[in-house]
Amino acid sequence: MSAGESKELVHRMIDCWNRGDLPGLMKYWSPGMVHHGRDGQMSAQSTAMEMSRFMQAFPDLRFELHSMVAEGDLVATRFTVHATHTGEYLGMKPTGRRVSCTLMGQLRVVDGVVVEHWGVADGLLLLQQLGLLPESFLAATA
Repeated sequence: MSAGESKELVHRMIDCWNRGDLPGLMKYWSPGMVHHGRDGQMSAQSTAMEMSRFMQAFPDLRFELHSMVAEGDLVATRFTVHATHTGEYLGMKPTGRRVSCTLMGQLRVVDGVVVEHWGVADGLLLLQQLGLLPESFLAATA
């Protein structure tokens, strides 16, 4: 798959995210896709369950793409995610607060599907915006 085709795949995935279409997003994943995160590796199904919970808590979730670089089978992205907390999240009742945070990711694409994903989100900023962390904690991680 060319770099241009990989970038187009990412744009189609973003469109699915922005429509709240998790099944549509998953059609771009290999059934054996592995997500590499803070807690180790997650299967495609476990990743989908986590994403579904997040999408329920923030149903108006929107990805704003700032940059994307593709080389070989890898695609790196930098986003700002915008959403409103209207569903339960981490046991917290909806606050109605608007949140936004940075998300950086890298995908490995093989034969037109994502086989691996690495992602890093500014979770501390998200928690602070929801009122779960004091703002002073952010200064320690700038």
